[in-house]
Amino acid sequence: MKTQIRNIPLRLILFLPAIVCIVMAGRLACAEAVYIISPPQDSGRAVLMYKSVRYSNEIIPKPTCDPPMIPKIFVTPVRALGGIDGIKNPLVPIAGVSTYAVDTGDGTWTVRGQVKTAGDATIEDPRGVAMIVETYCCVNELCD
Repeated sequence: MKTQIRNIPLRLILFLPAIVCIVMAGRLACAEAVYIISPPQDSGRAVLMYKSVRYSNEIIPKPTCDPPMIPKIFVTPVRALGGIDGIKNPLVPIAGVSTYAVDTGDGTWTVRGQVKTAGDATIEDPRGVAMIVETYCCVNELCD
């Protein structure tokens, strides 16, 4: 019983950002998730070059890596909205979130985020998805 009582404050702390997001967003709904699986930073096989929270359609420069290392990017969603404008586009349940980077061919990547709704729609508004973007110099394609 003591373990259950001790976990109540921890659960409140873990869910507080989601509660605040729903209250502060008014007619907007947020989904909070952080699950970063990036290379170990001190392995010598991957060197972290940049890390920041960015939004869809932003341009990220590729890092300059010493040979034989190659530039790689990791994009992880941290916030998604189930509708951008509650008047024109009513809120809908979120079925999934997708984030990725597109190589532009000019030494940069464009990060993209999409919200998939339960009604089979895709929201691609730049305000719809916030993501953590990390760039690395890696020894191989898998950064391992």
